[in-house]
Amino acid sequence: MTDPAATPLPSVQPERLDVSEADAATVVTEMARRFQSGDVQGASALMYPEIRVQQPESLPHGGWHEGSAGMAAMNAEASRHWDRAIVNPMVFGDATRAVQLTTQTWTAKATGRSATVDVVEIFTVVGGTIREIRVFQQDTHLLLSLLAEDQAQ
Repeated sequence: MTDPAATPLPSVQPERLDVSEADAATVVTEMARRFQSGDVQGASALMYPEIRVQQPESLPHGGWHEGSAGMAAMNAEASRHWDRAIVNPMVFGDATRAVQLTTQTWTAKATGRSATVDVVEIFTVVGGTIREIRVFQQDTHLLLSLLAEDQAQ
């Protein structure tokens, strides 16, 4: 029996789906598909210019980030500390809200240690664009412990 969570997202034809009238789950699924295929520009096109993203305050890249510049700064700060591998996206939602659950492996650049956690993201979508993302990592304490040099063995 095939695990549905291990099934890759379906390829949408044409290459980029018109999401202007789509519900939130469709927009978020298309964003994930574009990121997975390496189409970062296409994924970014689904985000509202004044997007707001919230990460847990305890993380180095935590807090609220606004607009494409805020997102870029957030991503740069996170990538200073970790590499991430994201698999098994599952998306649920309705007209304007979607929840994405992913399994993510975070590897600390300073120590080389890694941990796998579930991450839940809550999206608000209006008019085919992602307006807000709130991110909830399963265990931020564990992720922060990966950075500690004194625990690296």
